[in-house]
Amino acid sequence: MKIGKKVWVAFLALLLCGSTVGVFANGIHTSSEEQSTSQVTSNRPDSHAPLGVMGDHAHDAGELMLSYRFMRMAMGGLLDGTDTLSTEDALLDYQMVPTAMRMQMHSFGAMFAPHDSVTLMAMTSYRSNLMEMEGAHTHTTGGHDHPVGHQEMESAGLGDLRLSALIPLLNASNVDLILNAGVSIPTGAIDVEGTHGGDELIVLPYPMQLGSGSFELRPAVTFAGTSGSWSYGVQARAAIPLNENSRDYRLAPTVGSTLWSARKLNDWLSISVRGSIQNWGNITTSAEHTEMEASEDEHDHDGHDHDSHAAPDAPTQTFYMSPTMDPNLQGGTRANLAAGVNFVVPDRLGSILAGQRLAVEIQMPVYQNLDGPQMALGWTIVAGWQYAFELW
Repeated sequence: MKIGKKVWVAFLALLLCGSTVGVFANGIHTSSEEQSTSQVTSNRPDSHAPLGVMGDHAHDAGELMLSYRFMRMAMGGLLDGTDTLSTEDALLDYQMVPTAMRMQMHSFGAMFAPHDSVTLMAMTSYRSNLMEMEGAHTHTTGGHDHPVGHQEMESAGLGDLRLSALIPLLNASNVDLILNAGVSIPTGAIDVEGTHGGDELIVLPYPMQLGSGSFELRPAVTFAGTSGSWSYGVQARAAIPLNENSRDYRLAPTVGSTLWSARKLNDWLSISVRGSIQNWGNITTSAEHTEMEASEDEHDHDGHDHDSHAAPDAPTQTFYMSPTMDPNLQGGTRANLAAGVNFVVPDRLGSILAGQRLAVEIQMPVYQNLDGPQMALGWTIVAGWQYAFELW
């Protein structure tokens, strides 16, 4: 596919950039520059990865870092595989389809190193979701007629708690290799209710829930290095649910990797470019019937064929009012490109703010292949603050 070729060309360019930038930098800096930039310190703006990367660095013993991130994401339009699907076409098979979604998330984190050999990390979040839906026609539920036109649904609350131990496997003068042994604790709700085309309350679709409902393993490994005024890194990570949740379903494992390169412009400012790719599967469920299933008798679609959207393991034929409710239409693959800025408040601006970090990153998809109909990602922006200081 043309889009797929563009993605791999972009990733190849990033790989070449990361492998050749060290040669370029070594050829242009002086011996004094080499001595001053060969080590990664907390004062260097690109000593941390772009803001969209988590768990990329460890700390020295006795150091504590507090952080805050704000993320905003917008989704819109429908994809089936890599093909665009109109709302009208999707409504031939469903009573309601999503047209747009906006998500905001506030993340609060802390990293503490009790010893040089391990850094402990904890992160929690508060998120809010807004999804817009479009309906096909009027239908009957609960003994009364109500229209299914434009609808909106909302959810908000705490997400899952993430705990990690970052273990430096290699800590040389200009390269680091870090193992991230992480887990996710299911503190986010998975039974948020709302209206979906009527007045009655139902459990909202999967994308509107706030957590996974399952304990998860979250392993990752990060390699990062510097050469002159340049830095680079690569990270591979995964999320592996360990159990079915209280609503008898389990999210699929997610695997992904990211590659970045950054340029230090001066002692307090750096810019970066990053590529990432992620794959996640569909949801598995053992429930025979859930709040998110609708029988053919309850929701007649004027004789349209729904076989391709039926739950495969249900004892009787069941249909879903919306693709957001179908566990078999939640997986996909996505590749993104991002650009970011890292800023460290210099000492000359005052001792109170000195050393505090501000960063921002904007991310856009360049390839999406979704089990659909499923909403496509439009853009993501994340901005944040980080501050590290010594306790002893």
